Amino acid sequence: MRNRHITRFGHPLTQSGALYFVTDQEGLVQMDIDMTLVKLSANGVVITNEVKSQVKNTVRQRKTAYHNQVAKLGIPDKINYLFQITKKAQVEQYVRELVLPEYDLFLLIHNCNQIRFTHRSRFKKYIPDHLRVLDKDREEMKTGNARRFRTKVRSGLLERRYIHIHLFEFGNEWHCFYFSHQDIDPADTNHWKYGCHLHYINHLWPNLKKRFVWKQFNKRSTEIPGNVHIRFDPFEFPHPDEAIESNLNDEKTLPPWANIFDSNLASGCGSAPLPVAHVATRGLWITKVSIPYKLN
Repeated sequence: MRNRHITRFGHPLTQSGALYFVTDQEGLVQMDIDMTLVKLSANGVVITNEVKSQVKNTVRQRKTAYHNQVAKLGIPDKINYLFQITKKAQVEQYVRELVLPEYDLFLLIHNCNQIRFTHRSRFKKYIPDHLRVLDKDREEMKTGNARRFRTKVRSGLLERRYIHIHLFEFGNEWHCFYFSHQDIDPADTNHWKYGCHLHYINHLWPNLKKRFVWKQFNKRSTEIPGNVHIRFDPFEFPHPDEAIESNLNDEKTLPPWANIFDSNLASGCGSAPLPVAHVATRGLWITKVSIPYKLN
């Protein structure tokens, strides 16, 4: 299973499970549909076009309900205040004490229209040529030999530079947050003395134009003059190589990703964020799914 929204290696009903790579909201919809159909099929339901249509409608209704629930949460006060500051010096003073959880960034992305802003994002990935996953690596994985693929993915995670950029715009006002994989390393290995952080810059910076800032992210080494650091509390989430098992016949044991757009989980679930939030802030959700089952 592979398209521009989602890639699935393996099958969730096998012992080794399935590895899902999701890159956007539509990919999450497709993952939700796929897992629902897998569970129905395992319980003996014949998957007809009518069944597929019903599942798709149900998932999209869940997505709408989830988004409505998140919309009610609005935008955190700390970000509202930051966006209302009118002097660069006040911004620099305010962010010295600011700590921004990643979930607050998600709420801003999701609800920025409530304060008339629009949102653009870019997720730039720079990987050394020798670690790029090729078609032959994917073909090997399909035959059951995933060693080369997994080695490249693991090494790529260590050597890649992955920059996450979020730009918010309203008229002449703009605000840009960005961070790399290295920026959110643990405190003991982080290059900034205060640990995990993101970078911030806005329209109050003299001699900086939005277009110039946006183009800077075409480079592997991104240097925006005068950007400020904001302490950042990033999501914690399960390692993609660790399969999360659930009982097919016990809905109470299903983890949050099993019902991607469950409105009751709009504020996250423990330390593991819902993939909706993770995809919004980082442009990628990776998880391994294994579902043991018994036919009814």
